[in-house]
Amino acid sequence: MSLHQTEKQIAQHIQSQQSAMENRLADTVAIPTGHDFSRGLNSMRLVLAERLRCMGAQVVEMSAAQRPAWITPNDHGEVGSPTLVARNLQGRGGPTLLIAGHMDTVHDPAGQFQKLSPLDRRRATGPGAADMKGGLEVALSALEALEKFSPTVRWIFIINADEEAGSFRSSEHLASVAKECDAGFVLEPALPNGGLVVERLGSGQFMIDVLGRAAHSGRDFANGISAVNALAQCVLQVAGLCDLKRNRIVNIGPLQGGAATNIVADHARAWGNIRFANADDGQKFSQEIQAMASGDATHLPRITIEMAVNRPAKPCTQDVLALALLAQVVAKDLGFDLATGSTGGVSDANLIQAAGIPCLDGLGVRGGNLHRGDEFVELDSLSERATLLALLLLRVSSDDTKKISRG
Repeated sequence: MSLHQTEKQIAQHIQSQQSAMENRLADTVAIPTGHDFSRGLNSMRLVLAERLRCMGAQVVEMSAAQRPAWITPNDHGEVGSPTLVARNLQGRGGPTLLIAGHMDTVHDPAGQFQKLSPLDRRRATGPGAADMKGGLEVALSALEALEKFSPTVRWIFIINADEEAGSFRSSEHLASVAKECDAGFVLEPALPNGGLVVERLGSGQFMIDVLGRAAHSGRDFANGISAVNALAQCVLQVAGLCDLKRNRIVNIGPLQGGAATNIVADHARAWGNIRFANADDGQKFSQEIQAMASGDATHLPRITIEMAVNRPAKPCTQDVLALALLAQVVAKDLGFDLATGSTGGVSDANLIQAAGIPCLDGLGVRGGNLHRGDEFVELDSLSERATLLALLLLRVSSDDTKKISRG
C-alpha cells in the first residue's frame, strides 16, 4: 500500500516542520518539570493546552487524586498537578483513538541539566528531550498535520504530570478516559533499535519500615535494638527474590536509618520496586515481600511492609499485534523498517491497556540515556515519528482498516 495524496501532503508538511519542531522542543525542554515542580508543570500545561485549543479541541483539566503517603520520591507535592485532557470528537466518525503522554521528567528542576544542547548534527541532549518532551512534540505535530489535511480522526489526548512517580495521582483519569476509546497510542521513547513496544512487565512499589529501640552505642549497646540491622537483613532477603529468568526484578533504594553513629538506630526505612511478567506472578511476588512483616510494638524489631502494585503487566495481545503490523506497513510505505519488542520498563500503556483497549507504545522519538544527565534525542526522529503517528492514526480510523476491538 503506497501513500495516497492526502498522506503525501501530511508527510511533506511534517518534514517541512522539522526545524520548527526542534525549536519547540528546545522551548519545552527548558521548562523544568521534574519532581512535581508545580511552577514548571503549570507553564508546560499552558503551552500544551494552547496548541491543542488551536486545533479545535475541547481542553479540560482533571484534578490530581491523592496518593499513598508512604510513596517516594519523585512526586514531592502535597496536592499534585492536574491531568490535561483534550478531545476532538464532534462530527467525526470511526473509532475513538487515545493518544497519551506525560509532561513530567525525572530531572531536578534546580540542577545543572536545564536546556537542549547540540551534541552533533544528529543529536541533542536535554532533560526530558526523549522521555518524553520529544514524544509530546511528535504527537502534537502529528495531530496538527491531521487537522490541516484530514480533520476526520476522532481523538483524545491525555497528558498527565506524574508518570515518572507511578501515575498514582492520574491513574483513575487514564482508566476513565481509556474507557471512552477503542485503541491507545503512547509516546514513550522508541526501543534502542527504534522499535515499538508491544509488551511491558508489570510494576509495584513497596516500603519496608522497621521500628527498633534506641540506646547509647557505647554505654548501653546491649539494651538497643537496631532498626538498621534488621532492615539490612530484610533488604537482603527481598533482594534474594530476584529471578531474571522468570522476569522477576526487585530493586531497593532509597534507604533511611539512624541519626548518629553513637546511637543505636530506632527507625529505618527502605523503598523498592518490583517488576513481574503477569498478574499471578505479581500477586505472588508482593505476597512474598509482605510475608516478611513481623513483630509489634512490644516485640521489636517491628517490620511493617507497605505495598502497591500500581501498574499491571501489559501483554502483547492479537489486537496489539494488529496495530503494530499496521504501523510497520506505514513505516514501510515511508521507506524504513520498524521493529517491535518488549521491555521491563513500564509506562501508562500498562494502565490504559488494563482499562480494556489495545495499546501500542514506543511511538515517541529515538534517543537514549534516559533518566540520566546526558539524556539525548535523535533530532531527525521528530519528523519521522510524527509522520508515522499521523498516518497510523489516519489508517486506523479509516473504515477499511478498522479491525480493533476492546480487549
